[in-house]
Amino acid sequence: MLKLAERIFVRTNEALVVLLMMAMTSLVLLNVVTRYGFQFSVTWAEELSRFLMIWVTYLGAGLALRAGNHVAFEYVQSLLPPRVVPWVRALIALGILVFLAFLASYGWEFSQLTMRQRSAVLGIKRGVVGLAIPIGAVVLGMHLLMTIRQFVTTNVRDEPLITSVAATTPVDGDGEASR
Repeated sequence: MLKLAERIFVRTNEALVVLLMMAMTSLVLLNVVTRYGFQFSVTWAEELSRFLMIWVTYLGAGLALRAGNHVAFEYVQSLLPPRVVPWVRALIALGILVFLAFLASYGWEFSQLTMRQRSAVLGIKRGVVGLAIPIGAVVLGMHLLMTIRQFVTTNVRDEPLITSVAATTPVDGDGEASR
């Protein structure tokens, strides 16, 4: 039952992020085509696409955490004795959850403070845009709580992700980096 609820939660989060990204991309494309093709601009498209980007960022953060795409200092963890790493990762998870609780709390306060302000073009309440902060923090926290066992017990690589820039950049015959 919990796995089903988790799967529904993740799929809903993914679908919402995809829909928001599609809307944002469509608005930007519409504005580019009308500006350069027809010499006029859709004045509200830029503002709405900016607001959608804010929501995508906060709602997508949990999905990025789940996929392991956030920045991490794995090298430091790889230097620790293997039996200590789960404890360190548990402390990291606890620190993240505490931070997210503060973010949700202060994000809620921020959104309530700005609820009477309206955006310049569309007249959308700024607090509605600001709600992305506490809602995104709660969603991110839920993703972490659903994957905390995996997060704590994940094996950390024994080597750094990039050993050196020179070792990973292909060089052509002239000694210049090729692309």
